[in-house]
Amino acid sequence: MVRPSDGPSVDDPPADGPSPRGSLLDRTLAHVERLLPLALVPLVTALLNVDDLTATAETDSVVSVSASFPVYRYDLWSIIDSPGDGGASAAVPLDSVGSLALVAPLLAAYVVVSGALSAGYFGSIAEGVTTGRFDFVANVRRFAVRFIALEALVVAAVLVVFVPLAAFPPLFVVAVIALLVLSYLFFPTVYVLVLEDRGIDSAIRRAYGLVERHRPLWFFLALAAVTALCSVPLSALAYAGPVPAVVAAVIAAPVGLTFNVATALKVAAMGDVDVAR
Repeated sequence: MVRPSDGPSVDDPPADGPSPRGSLLDRTLAHVERLLPLALVPLVTALLNVDDLTATAETDSVVSVSASFPVYRYDLWSIIDSPGDGGASAAVPLDSVGSLALVAPLLAAYVVVSGALSAGYFGSIAEGVTTGRFDFVANVRRFAVRFIALEALVVAAVLVVFVPLAAFPPLFVVAVIALLVLSYLFFPTVYVLVLEDRGIDSAIRRAYGLVERHRPLWFFLALAAVTALCSVPLSALAYAGPVPAVVAAVIAAPVGLTFNVATALKVAAMGDVDVAR
């Protein structure tokens, strides 16, 4: 994508008035209009999660409130809680696996498919906000290996650290708090990876440096608050039955894209990456 420039951040207003590029919300909506076809990715990922879709459609719950942080790809399951998860969204599709022999190939398939979709999705968002156009297939080819490797690292960390800690509630609570802190410190990682075309290690170090320098806690918490507000009507719709659950996934797709585009623009501003008007 675009290497960071030496000029001022696009979010920094000039000394004599507001930013000529408008607010983050205005810029986000302008880019989402051009990037709307990418909403198919969060729609597909939501519909492919059949276990959560079925559990949500069959629940007796009326509504739920769930806050989600801007760490990765948003879809319906990032915004609402699936009743089958007991109040927490599953990161990997292991609920229905009955045989240990099936875990490895299913998990590998999940990592490859999800990583490839994320490569095209985040790569296209980065290309779209910096150039005004995008090529999804080209971005899959360009970033797939890095995103598949990144997803494999995350899945391995979840299996090695958090799954065993689930048996020890006090330690698990500490681990969850630690996860929230790490999520804040490194949330720009996937965006830096595509905006500046970096490797995984370089993107992680760059993400931490940007957070340490700019301290965007307000943005991190504000986006979580907005997702919590969105979770109320979306969960009410999804819990109404099978067809409403699918409709909720359709509605959540452009909403999730909007959250991801807003985060990309925020990270671009933090990293002094030029964006398209």
